[in-house]
Amino acid sequence: MKDNSPTLTYSLREAHTAIAAELTPLEQEQVPLSQTLGRILAASVFADRPKPSYNQSTRDGFALAEQPHSVDKLSAEFQLSGEVAAGCIEQQQVQPGQAYMIMTGAMVPYGAVRVVPFEICQEKGLRLSVPREELYRKELFIRPQGKDIWQGQRLVAAGTRLCPDHLLLLAENGSQEIRVHRRPGVAVICTGSELVKSGGVLHLGQKTSSNGILLAALLQQKHCRLVQSLTVKDDTDMIITRIQQVLTRKKPDLLISTGGMGPGKFDLMEQVVARLGGKPVYNRLKVRPGKATLFALIDNTPLFALPGPPPAVRLLFHELVVPGLHRLQGLPENNIATNGLMDAVLTEPVSIRLTGHLALKGAVAEVRDGRLQVRPAGKLEPMNAIMHLACKVDGNNGRGEIDKNQRVNIRLVGPLASLAAENGFNG
Repeated sequence: MKDNSPTLTYSLREAHTAIAAELTPLEQEQVPLSQTLGRILAASVFADRPKPSYNQSTRDGFALAEQPHSVDKLSAEFQLSGEVAAGCIEQQQVQPGQAYMIMTGAMVPYGAVRVVPFEICQEKGLRLSVPREELYRKELFIRPQGKDIWQGQRLVAAGTRLCPDHLLLLAENGSQEIRVHRRPGVAVICTGSELVKSGGVLHLGQKTSSNGILLAALLQQKHCRLVQSLTVKDDTDMIITRIQQVLTRKKPDLLISTGGMGPGKFDLMEQVVARLGGKPVYNRLKVRPGKATLFALIDNTPLFALPGPPPAVRLLFHELVVPGLHRLQGLPENNIATNGLMDAVLTEPVSIRLTGHLALKGAVAEVRDGRLQVRPAGKLEPMNAIMHLACKVDGNNGRGEIDKNQRVNIRLVGPLASLAAENGFNG
């Protein structure tokens, strides 16, 4: 049966806008700090206390009063009156002419104006001799209360994806539970009668279903929960039944399907959406690969229907699904935009088939001499970028070539994305 739904063709930019319009951040939840790595902070956290919370010695040495007990041309003498260990919670007080032995990190006694390191001083019983010039040195070896963080200062802003350094900061603040957006639960449905689960016996005409493993790994990288992964034959009724079961039992926040898209007889996902009463948002894109792809809502659950070939799935996951996941996770729109396109210098020529659509190609990007450079990824090479390519026809069978050293648009998809953003690389 052929689906008679209207064709809704979007550019990639239009698709991003349409996806964002249909999705809203998931509800917030309060979770233990230790479980918040990679989560999106729902509410800004402010310092409950200054850091340090007291005047702190930065060296092992002696805390000195402003006035020494006695002074000559070369040295000043103080009376040793006590000691302060790290962790001591009693506020000591230094009187004029006195000094206290003090450890690194300990609370500086009230009335002390400087700490002088051990190696500079000489102890003579209960007397301490300090070179006179040390009394005028600018370095006090005291970290004042609130020097690093003042009470009430914003520690982490809402909309931030929490990393280990954030967790350290929040732990030092005494935060035990943090309000974050819920992690999206995602169900994956791989369609194709030719597919056999990994490890199964392959017969002629069959191939291993690898998209489930690929998507599970990509979802884990994006801090999402995989609630179910299925492989289903090219049968409309069976696909509908399995989707209904997943929606009822697993209640995912997002569905991703692979296969069943395109003009072929067994490309069934548009029929599935129609029979389930779904709302198609788009069903064609001006992108290759990805011309035949679909975004729809089924019972208010978003569905990304991607093509079957794993290379296309990998590219379109980053281009289409990731912005949707970011939206569900609570990343603000300006943060999502910073994960946009960047300029890079091409280090090898690239040939593409000209179809009038944007061409996507897996790539390897690196920073050299302060410039972002890129080249096509080899067949067995992991990619960390996606090139967005378009060029003029050169008359050779509808193919075009972009020369070495030309600038191209890329999307970074690996750890380099954060590094480049932090250091301002833009080609």
